[in-house]
Amino acid sequence: MQMDGTAEDAAESVPHLLVCDDSPVERKSLAQLLRRRGYAVEEAGDGDAALRQLKAQKVDLLLLDLLMPRTDGFDVLKYVQEHRQALPVILLSGMPPDQIQHKMHALPSGELPPLLLKPIDPAQLLQVIELQLGGDFPDPDAPADVIDQGG
Repeated sequence: MQMDGTAEDAAESVPHLLVCDDSPVERKSLAQLLRRRGYAVEEAGDGDAALRQLKAQKVDLLLLDLLMPRTDGFDVLKYVQEHRQALPVILLSGMPPDQIQHKMHALPSGELPPLLLKPIDPAQLLQVIELQLGGDFPDPDAPADVIDQGG
């Protein structure tokens, strides 16, 4: 029996997102929302884990919290700007935008990727993801539920 590879091809066509946030509740809530929308989602609890995953596996879009202990989002963004320039990034933060803009000047690009302030609006997040992926949106009919912060 010969396999035609369609299931494998379909899995390859699904955008792979990496959600990096040190808050387990926020990270898991975002990942759950994105999986329900049809995305393949990996999670990273800190910048070091995100860097390991960016180096080891396919990632089509990075959702990146900026304020994290040790290796923060700015360090991860610097790596992306130096080594993965084509990778779309969406920044997630509760930090005031003027402080973020100030820290962006130290980065190679100095360009601010799309920024969503916490608490994240699910509909806005899904819209920005679609734009960043160039319209590659797996299931536009699935509801954009409110993110469940309870687990």
